[in-house]
Amino acid sequence: MNRTIVLDIVHPCYNPHQGWEQELVHYFKIFVTKLPQEVAVNLYLVDDGSLRGVTKENINFLHENIPSFQYITYAQNRGKGFALRTAIAQTKGDLVIYTDADYPYRMENAWEMFRLLYQEKFDVVLGVRDEHYYSQLPFLRKVFSLSLRSMNHIFFPNMFVKDTQSGLKGFNQRGKEVFLKTQINSFLFDMEFVVLASRRKDLRLAKILVHVRDGISFSSMSWKTIRQELLSFLQVKRQ
Repeated sequence: MNRTIVLDIVHPCYNPHQGWEQELVHYFKIFVTKLPQEVAVNLYLVDDGSLRGVTKENINFLHENIPSFQYITYAQNRGKGFALRTAIAQTKGDLVIYTDADYPYRMENAWEMFRLLYQEKFDVVLGVRDEHYYSQLPFLRKVFSLSLRSMNHIFFPNMFVKDTQSGLKGFNQRGKEVFLKTQINSFLFDMEFVVLASRRKDLRLAKILVHVRDGISFSSMSWKTIRQELLSFLQVKRQ
């Protein structure tokens, strides 16, 4: 009999839109349909200090519809990087995949990521966004994303992938150890993770091309946020 493999799915959320909990259950159930029978799946939701959108009824609905559901929350908004480290530190499974609670990428991408971790036994699998993704972004967010990719080419030439901000990534326990060493609380924790993982010559890294699913809309990015992320970039560069 094959040993049970435990996969932990981790979703951060902050001020989610109405109906998000039903959307999460819908896509989670689709995802688990194609996993091998010997795989047990836990779902961790970490609420990054939401001011609206997360109610007791929402969480009860998730408990009722997802057999192994863990809810993590705290009062103050700390940033996506902080939220994911908080949740991932509590995971106990063999494998971890994290993505946003609205499952913004096509399900085929998540299945491929799992397959590479489970069958090919890569330590870290990174989603890389296709060119169509950038055409859908609001102007400032598009400028920042493309500029960051160019800056990674210049300042981190040995980085495994230069597009670091895909919200779909997965790893085993060895990759988890590296992820928990990140320090950035805001969005560039993704970049920091890729930098740290790329420096580890003992890790097996893989990448997959990810595609945004239909119906996803992207939020805009303010100049204040861009300034904060540039400071985070400098912080990673000094490491």
